[in-house]
Amino acid sequence: MKKEYKAMLASYGRSFLSAITASFVLYGGDIFALDGDTVRAILASGIAAVLPVAIRAFNPKDPAFGKIGDAITEAVVNELKKPRKKSAKKA
Repeated sequence: MKKEYKAMLASYGRSFLSAITASFVLYGGDIFALDGDTVRAILASGIAAVLPVAIRAFNPKDPAFGKIGDAITEAVVNELKKPRKKSAKKA
């Protein structure tokens, strides 16, 4: 799997888990007291948190996941591959 896809999936996961955790605590944090409506509300908050991240995936100009991100990554990798001058030792 490409690094970009792993990064996107990790971002989806972080957003989803943080939203459902916050909603779960908001609803009282008692797993045995959850009913169907509460579970749906918690899952809806998780989905709502993932939507902005999903929108980034469709934006080709996004610096993290779009074409610009690929160009930036390539430029940084090329810069890191250049040989470096050794600095003179101070006496």
